[in-house]
This record gives sequence, structure tokens and C-alpha cells, in this order.
Amino acid sequence: MSQIWRWGAGRATLPLLYPLAMAIMLWLLNRARRSFWLCALLALPGTLCHEACHWLVGKLLNGDPARFTVLPRREGHGFVLGSVALRNLRWYNAFFVGMAPLLLVPLAALLLLWRLRSQPVFGWAELGFVFLAANLLFAALPSWADVRIAARSPVGWVLLGGALAWGWMRVASPGTHAAGPGPSRLSVAPRLPPHATSKP
Repeated sequence: MSQIWRWGAGRATLPLLYPLAMAIMLWLLNRARRSFWLCALLALPGTLCHEACHWLVGKLLNGDPARFTVLPRREGHGFVLGSVALRNLRWYNAFFVGMAPLLLVPLAALLLLWRLRSQPVFGWAELGFVFLAANLLFAALPSWADVRIAARSPVGWVLLGGALAWGWMRVASPGTHAAGPGPSRLSVAPRLPPHATSKP
């Protein structure tokens, strides 16, 4: 069976099989939210990476991380899977610290590309990689607490405004794109309809 996936027609199916396995794994992780302990256990790799992103970006941007935990706890009607306490959240670093888990998206993509390029045999080991990639994507979404922290920083609003302005300029001016390769035309005289005459 493993030889079929490595050498046969199944190898062409792997690029389709991975997204399907990822979708199933993400669905299972989402369903696990109904159980406190099951969710905490299944999402532990992603929780660890999520909080590590907050901690590392806080450390790099002078956020002064003070406490790091991935011990789940109940809070109100929900539960918290992990947290990082920072002592120096300021206008210049709050946005980046809050949005830090988004760094897990390219990490998950790189993991999947690496596995697909290595011509894997789809088995238990590959399911483990799919589980890890799904965990990274599942944990990449900033929590509401993360969004509230990021929203306190004017840097985020400036970046968002700049991105929207750039996008609007790209959409609103479609004729300003550079022309592709081809013969250049030096003539600038307008073409006249057959029934029109040109007067000097």
C-alpha cells in the first residue's frame, strides 16, 4: 500500500489529499471545543506555539514578558488555554504582540510544502505532520483579548489604513499597469475615421 502512494497514481493525489486531511483535522479540533479537557489536550501544540509567538515578539519589541503558561483554566463561561503576561505593552509594540500568532500561518504553509516536496508516504507519520499543521492554523487566529491589545496601538490602524489605500489605488487605476514586452510604437498621430479630414 505504501508503494502505491510513493510510486503509483497516488503520488499525484497527495496535493489533494493533504488539504482534505487538513480540513478534517481542523473540523475535529473545532468540534473538540465542546469538551474542556479534550480541546486543551488536542490543541496543546498549537497553544504552545501561539503563546510562544506572543512571548518572542514581546521579547524582541521590548514588551518585557513576565509569565508564560499553557495550563488551561476555566474563565467565566469559557476557558483559556494559555497566556503570556507582558509588563511593557506600549503604543509601538502592542499591535505586533497582539497579532503575533498570525506568524503561524506561513509556518504551517512551509511545513506542508516541505512534506509535499519530500514525496511522502501517506501514513501515520504524515498524519502527525497534518495534525501539527492543522494545530498551527487553528492557533494562528488571535483571540479577542489579543485583538483588544492590538487595537490599543495606533501603529495597527496606520498599517491597516495604508494597506486599504494601497489596495484602493491598485483597484481604482487598472490602466496604470506596465505594458508587457512587445514592439514599441513611436507614432503619436491620432488615427482619423475614414470620413473625417484633418486640417492643418
